[in-house]
Amino acid sequence: MSALTVSRVLFVCFLSNEAIVLTRTPPEERKRIIMPRAMPLPVLLLLAPFFFALELPGGWGWWVAFVQALGLGMEIAGELQLARAQSFSMSANLPAQPQTTGLYRRLENPIYVAILLQLLAWAAWMPVAFIAVAMQLESFRRMVREERKYLARLAVSHRGADSFLWN
Repeated sequence: MSALTVSRVLFVCFLSNEAIVLTRTPPEERKRIIMPRAMPLPVLLLLAPFFFALELPGGWGWWVAFVQALGLGMEIAGELQLARAQSFSMSANLPAQPQTTGLYRRLENPIYVAILLQLLAWAAWMPVAFIAVAMQLESFRRMVREERKYLARLAVSHRGADSFLWN
C-alpha cells in the first residue's frame, strides 16, 4: 500500500468523522454554525488529490500520512473529551463547560488544530488545496471570536499554544 493510498483512506476517515458529528448535531444548533460563504469551492479543492496527486519525494508521503493520522487521532480525542464532559457543541454560543484538562490544558482549540493539521497534510498532495485550508482557517478564526465572546460573558478566559492562530 502506498503512502498516497493511506493518505486517501485517512481523508475518507476524516470526512466520515465530520459527517457523523454533523448528523449528531441538533438542527437548531446546525443553523448557528459559521460556514464559509463559498463552501463548494473548498470542498471541490479538497477532492482534487483524489484525482490529481503529486508524487512526493522520498519518505515525505509517509510523513504526510503520519501527520494526517496524528491530526485525526487528536480530533477524535478532543471530541471524546468534550462529549464525556457533556460540553461538545458545533456552535459558539451554547451552554458548555469550558475545558482546561487533557488536550485543552495546552491548546485553546485542539479540534480546530487537528482539522488544520489533517487538511495541511492532505493539501501536500495537491497544493491548490491549500486555498481550502486558508478558507477553513478564516472560518475557524470567526468561530473562535464568537466562542471568546461567549466565554467572556461567562467570565471565563482560556488561551493555549495555538491561540496565535485565531487572532
